[in-house]
Amino acid sequence: MSTWGRSIVLALALVATLVAPAHASNQITVSAAEVTLAPGQNTASVDVSWHTDGNQVVQIWIRETGKAAKLWRQQTNGSAAWPYLHAETTTTFELRGGPNFGTVLGTTSSTGRLPGRLSADRTHLALAPGTTGTIDLTWATKLGDAQVWVSHNGNPQKLYAQGPSGTGRITWISRGTTVFTLWSGTAQEHLLDTLVVTADSGATAAFDQPVVNAGGTATVRWTGGEARLVNDDGTETVLSGGSAAISTQGADRKVVRVYEGNQVVSHASVTVLRNSRGWAGFNYLPEHEKRYQDYLDDATWPQVRDQVARDFDVIASTGGTLARVVLWPEKSTPTQSRNLVDLAGIAKQRGVRLVVAFGNSWLTNPNWQSDRKKWAEFTGTSADWMNGYITALETAVPDSVLYYDLQNETSGVRGNQPNLQSAYVAMVYDRTAAPRGKRGISVMHASTDGADLAEALLGKPMDFVDVHGYGNLDLLDGAVRGLRQKFPAATVLVGEIGRSTWDNGVPSDQKEREHADYTRQTLQTLDNLRVPITLAWELYDDPRTPPHPNSIGFGHLTRNRAKPGFGVLCSRWSLVPDCGTLREATSPTPSVLEVDATVPVQPGTLTPNAILRGNGTVRLVITEFDSAGREVGATQTEPVAVGEGLNYLRHRGSDVRLRDETRSVRIVVRAEGSTRLQVDALTAAVR
Repeated sequence: MSTWGRSIVLALALVATLVAPAHASNQITVSAAEVTLAPGQNTASVDVSWHTDGNQVVQIWIRETGKAAKLWRQQTNGSAAWPYLHAETTTTFELRGGPNFGTVLGTTSSTGRLPGRLSADRTHLALAPGTTGTIDLTWATKLGDAQVWVSHNGNPQKLYAQGPSGTGRITWISRGTTVFTLWSGTAQEHLLDTLVVTADSGATAAFDQPVVNAGGTATVRWTGGEARLVNDDGTETVLSGGSAAISTQGADRKVVRVYEGNQVVSHASVTVLRNSRGWAGFNYLPEHEKRYQDYLDDATWPQVRDQVARDFDVIASTGGTLARVVLWPEKSTPTQSRNLVDLAGIAKQRGVRLVVAFGNSWLTNPNWQSDRKKWAEFTGTSADWMNGYITALETAVPDSVLYYDLQNETSGVRGNQPNLQSAYVAMVYDRTAAPRGKRGISVMHASTDGADLAEALLGKPMDFVDVHGYGNLDLLDGAVRGLRQKFPAATVLVGEIGRSTWDNGVPSDQKEREHADYTRQTLQTLDNLRVPITLAWELYDDPRTPPHPNSIGFGHLTRNRAKPGFGVLCSRWSLVPDCGTLREATSPTPSVLEVDATVPVQPGTLTPNAILRGNGTVRLVITEFDSAGREVGATQTEPVAVGEGLNYLRHRGSDVRLRDETRSVRIVVRAEGSTRLQVDALTAAVR
């Protein structure tokens, strides 16, 4: 062959090499890009296969919607079934190799699909009083025994249609909430999908921002109806012009209601921050064997009331202004509401407001499973249960509750009842006695549940939306931003943060340090996001015998000491910037040790509070100064003997009525006859 001919052959070979398909070495595939769940099943299974060049060891990582990536397999060529494909969730499988498995060699994904789907051309209608509207409903399954049922405003369900698929024009939609449910089986064996349609006046109201700083104004805009500002004393002022600038002085929540006749048809609310640190607090469970709501029973409450009062001293001492209490129907008794009112009064005395969260565990294990047609009755009973507590609190101590969480950690797509919790919230929304401006909800997996909940609540504004921040801080960032998009009129907060400080069932100093670091990093993340409210889980470690494994090490206090994470919280919110720092005398001779802080004040009663450890006796010294910095008075509290455990200077015994000319105070924690002083927290408020 000539040189020219050989060149042609080589050239053709090179071209063939360049256009040949990629080497079949590094590949990962799934058996199906979409898998439909069987009726009644929580998950579906998909087969995953992978192979590489040279039999190198690789890793398979799993990425699920709204969750951090996790390692699944580490081996050479192989295959395995992934049995945890959830409905409407995409799972991505990454093939990783190279040094430290840092190179992604290939990816594939599979999505779980519901066995049935309900949809409509619209799920929100604006209707004039007394009129009806029309929607086009569609349902689709592969099940011949499928049925569509409908309920309006909580009335009993009625059969609308049956068959595997179909469409229907519905002309009788009226104001309120209409819930369509798709079931498999004529006896309603499995719920396949839920569609919530809302109809209202179409009036809108919204503040330009859900969170503002005190000292300025907040702009509210509205359409339809008459707008009225709810004043701090409960009266209302009529607004006009479609927009208004509202003063941020006074209460820390401002609410504007839009009326149609005498009925409130829409509202907007805004959170007012008094300082850059925002509001903070704890999910509250007392250090008691009967801590999960049954401490509110008549037989137990008298035994724990003093401890509860001390606990709220602790919360106030860290700078905490909120406490979240979770209630459950199976643990409720008729008299608990009275004792909850007493607890709310104790909290109010210390400047702490409540978030009351309702967790309906019967949603996932419903008592009404034997007769699914009692769904409307179930939601009505649930609203009545909540109203017993809400009415008692709003009647006796109305300003003690910031808001009511209508369903703790709602999950729109969980278990074999997709969308059920979102539909539940939409059903009880108008049936509860929670005032406008005090309606909230919490979600566990914001990326999936937030979108589902927003769809179910279309046209029903939430004042607070709470995401729970365990585990991965990167996900927390996206969760907060995503919920703000889904609920633009709501205050988005983080209502639970925490990490266990126990290792294999025993307390761990290293885990406590990690807990403190996690708390510090979480607060920084929330600072960057301007989240105005943060609640830690929880105040105490679980004191029960045996303790519950899910909550044993999440507290910031043990029975006798404050953990490092407690110091992180109070350094952020209390007056002492170095909470938990031990101060020791320079000689073994007992002497005087002091910690002090100076704060601006207005006329009123000063309520200082401290948590400390040490020896000897401790008192507070409060010195008052006028606007020119001249001392105008001083007060010393009675000395209190302290030890190495947790010690409290109760605020009630420390109250000081300030002079009219006082504009700042210096608060000194003075240990006398002491060699050790450790201030875990110091706060002060003027009431």
